[in-house]
Amino acid sequence: MLSRTADNIYWMTRMVERAQNQVSVLEAAYRMEQLPGASAGWDAILNVSGQYDSFMKKYDELTTKNVLNFMIFDADNPSSIYSCWKAGRENGRSERNTLPEEMYESLNATWIEMQGLYLDLLERKGFRDFFEWLKDRSELFRGLTVSCMVKDEAFQFARLGTFVERADNTARILDMKHHILLEHDADKDLIDYYQWGELLRSLGAWQAYRAVYKTELSADKIAQLLIFSPIFPRSLHNSYDEIATSLSELTPDATSLTMVSQEHAFLHTGALEEILKERSLHDFLTDFIGYTAKLSNQIRADFM
Repeated sequence: MLSRTADNIYWMTRMVERAQNQVSVLEAAYRMEQLPGASAGWDAILNVSGQYDSFMKKYDELTTKNVLNFMIFDADNPSSIYSCWKAGRENGRSERNTLPEEMYESLNATWIEMQGLYLDLLERKGFRDFFEWLKDRSELFRGLTVSCMVKDEAFQFARLGTFVERADNTARILDMKHHILLEHDADKDLIDYYQWGELLRSLGAWQAYRAVYKTELSADKIAQLLIFSPIFPRSLHNSYDEIATSLSELTPDATSLTMVSQEHAFLHTGALEEILKERSLHDFLTDFIGYTAKLSNQIRADFM
């Protein structure tokens, strides 16, 4: 496969996954803001996504409307939902001869419909329908990837893009919520409970948590699920499972496969208690995000 083709497919699926994660974060924060005494934590969202400085250069005030416009529609923000779908669609268009027709058409149809949306319209109609629509479109595209693509090299690069991005975003979302909760006063236990609940819902993990633990929400158990669970699809462990599988299918000798194996071994055998003996959860997640970024760079160096 041409390295350019591998690169386009890798970033196509990364951008779709990123757009869906942005939607989930914004939806959870927007719901939290509706609760009396609760904070959406817009500053934390911007900080964890690495967009705070860019936002403050463009907007005078940290308001819900400004953050939503920046994170959904701002073409100057490379991680806005608009920019992610545009990049995903452009990468897909470059590989129309490689991809199943259904995959490109789903990308293109979503992108075309995005052109008719703007913030004032969403404010009038309500954000809930928009969030649900975009999550459905992302899941449709991902389902078409699995059900329509031949399980060849192109498919493996599509899977790599999805799960590298998913590992990064799960770590960022967990770190963001942890940061918000640390700022709460001790008498806000109910708000803390809703914050953890919204974290689980933003990652589609509410039912998974109930199935695995069958207990009330616990910060430690939530972190254990999202980091170490081998059966939850959005955990760091499961994401690295999928990355290792795809890299093994591509070649047994890549440096990126060695990198994945090292981190995967820890996620496979580790536990939250081991992390907290040596460092804070924030420090672990920061290191993990940095390691995943290096892994992405190594994948591109190996293949693209």
